[in-house]
Amino acid sequence: MRFIGRCLAAVGLLAIVSWVWIAGGFPLWFDRLLLESEAPTHARAIVCIAGGLGANSLPTPEGWERVYTAVQLLVDGYAPVLVVSGGGTRNLSEAEVYAEAARWLGAPPEAIVLDPNPGGTAEHPASIQKLPGLELRVVSALDIVTSPLHSKRVAMCFRKAGFRNFRMVTSWVARRPDPEHVREQRTSQIASFRPSAKSYGDVLNRTKWRTAYAFTALHEAAALAWYWWQGKV
Repeated sequence: MRFIGRCLAAVGLLAIVSWVWIAGGFPLWFDRLLLESEAPTHARAIVCIAGGLGANSLPTPEGWERVYTAVQLLVDGYAPVLVVSGGGTRNLSEAEVYAEAARWLGAPPEAIVLDPNPGGTAEHPASIQKLPGLELRVVSALDIVTSPLHSKRVAMCFRKAGFRNFRMVTSWVARRPDPEHVREQRTSQIASFRPSAKSYGDVLNRTKWRTAYAFTALHEAAALAWYWWQGKV
């Protein structure tokens, strides 16, 4: 019983220290091993890796960030084609939903190519090579868009498949003046509107966001280890 009590006390202490560490905004460190992000290059295609569907079959928050980044690259002219790649577990493919989101954000419909076949991260490299008319090969220059914590696993999967001429892009805002498509450049059309000084950076919100980030990082680290064990990376 004394041993169990000590174990429970150790777990409780670890939980308290973890909470204080997360709430205090201290670095996780291990998450840096999961990150690979570069500036984009002029490429044959932009490949947006779908990030799942949330409620009402809409992109997840991370998914919205991915598709917005991909559209920004398209706005800046980094590639003529945006490949939206993702299958999913619902009756509607992630590729279709993310393509709808890309069109809503201003991507020309004729520039979007759907790849609804991949069922997991390791399947994207082979799947995009089978898209008719594009002739994407391992030597093709690509800008691959995903979330920061997902970037290392995606990069390793593409390298495992033989790709070398690609950049991982986890965030981008178009530099071309274009308020229609670049939301950061927009201003309110309501003459009486004045932004408030309200802040959402209180300790509870910070803890909520950083806890979600920490668990996402842990999940991604476990997924990367599993991929390594299976020989996928």
